Formats: sequence, C-alpha cells, structure tokens
Amino acid sequence: EGILSLVHPMFGDVDYGEKELYKDFEIVVDGKVQVVKVYKIESELKGLRRVWYLLGHEMFEERSRRQPYPAPLTKLRVLRYFSLWNQAVAALLEDLQPDVYHCMDYHAAVAPLYVSQNAQVPTILVLHNADYMGVLETDFINDRFWKTVPALRRLSLVFNLKRSTIRQYASFEGRFNMLRAGVEYIKEMQGGHGVCAVSENYGVELKRERTMFSGLPGILALDNATDPADDAGRMGIDTLKKRRFEAKAGLQAHCGLDRDPD
Repeated sequence: EGILSLVHPMFGDVDYGEKELYKDFEIVVDGKVQVVKVYKIESELKGLRRVWYLLGHEMFEERSRRQPYPAPLTKLRVLRYFSLWNQAVAALLEDLQPDVYHCMDYHAAVAPLYVSQNAQVPTILVLHNADYMGVLETDFINDRFWKTVPALRRLSLVFNLKRSTIRQYASFEGRFNMLRAGVEYIKEMQGGHGVCAVSENYGVELKRERTMFSGLPGILALDNATDPADDAGRMGIDTLKKRRFEAKAGLQAHCGLDRDPD
C-alpha cells in the first residue's frame, strides 16, 4: 500500500471539515517557542492512501487560499512565517520518515537543514519558477533590533539556524536565499541528483543561465501529470491540450480563482 503524505499550513478562510489532532510541535522562532498543532485528514484513491498533515498556528491562519504566501520578504513577520513552516515540515520529516521528500520551489527548501543527521530523507526539489527564490534583501527590513546587530546574526535567531549553516547553505551572491538551501543540500547529500523542472526546456534554461545550478549533473524534466493516453499523433496531442485546459479551468473554479487559461 502506497502512502502519500501532504503537508500544508492551515488557512483561516478554509473549512477543513472533520480532522484528527495528530500531535503538537514546539518550535523556536526568533528566540521564542511557538506551538504548531498538526491535524490529520485521511482518504484513499485507487489504492493510494493520502494523508494530509495540516499545520495550525495563528501565523498560518492569517493567510487565505487566495493569498497563501505572505510578502514581501522585507517584513520580519514574513521571515518568521517561513521559519515556522520549514521547521514544522522538518519535524514531520523526522517523525514520519518518508521514502522521499518532494519539495516544490523555495517555500520549504530550508526544511532539510533542520533534520538530524541520522534522520535524513532523500529530497526532490521541483522548480516551477526559479525567479522566485525566497531571496532576502536585509538592508530593507524595517525592524529596530535588526538595525543594531549584523544581519547574519539576526537571521540565525529568526530561523533557529547556526550562522555557519546559513553562510554555507542559504547565502547566494551576498544575500539570504531559501532556494539555495535545497539546492546545496541535494548537491552535498545526493551528488546533485534530485533537482527537477516542469519541462525539459526550462531545465536546460536554468542550467545555462543560472549560476546557482552550475555543478549539478543535470536538471530532470518532469511532465505535467495527465491521464495516460495512447499515442494518436497530432490528434492525441490536441486531445491532451484540451484536457489540460479543462482541468485547469476546473481547478480554478474549485479554488474560487478567476478563470485564466494562461
């Protein structure tokens, strides 16, 4: 029996229905202990057991499904949000010990840095748009305490990481960069194997134009998930494109988003 574990912050405007309290995690963010309540919802589809782990905390519940990610990264509360999220994901990785950690973009790419040495999990980092790297411009952070101490020391406190760890894994071109944490972790622990892009052309573009991805043996292209179909030439391609647009429109309607085929 396969198990797909999905982790996501709980948004304040979503009714999650009946859910089970899984456990509490105590996480240190910016020098203070924060309690994250983890809830669990289970379902099954075609023999695949799906388990949602929903992270409950006031910082997550301030968000909505229309604006799931806080911005900009020049606000201290946004940094605390991502610190809390990444540490909660890491706690679940240690607790669940999945076969693979599937990380999408930068949002939870720092999580592997919190996992203890004897509980490391193979990681796949999937890049949808590497222009958004979780880059932090520390000079623009409006915080009185931030102005009185070195930025690296302040980041260390907010993210509950050693300064040497941030310097080695999460700094790129002189700035704090959450995506680089995932890339460097994969380079060190997996020989660079495990970074993927949503298309072959995009993977080639990243390798050619982005120095962050230099040194990787390659960036694997992942096809968009669609129903299997026999190769029917041009007709088959047109059918798949039609299904793709229909599926996208259905998902946008389900999530309450404006319909946009692009």
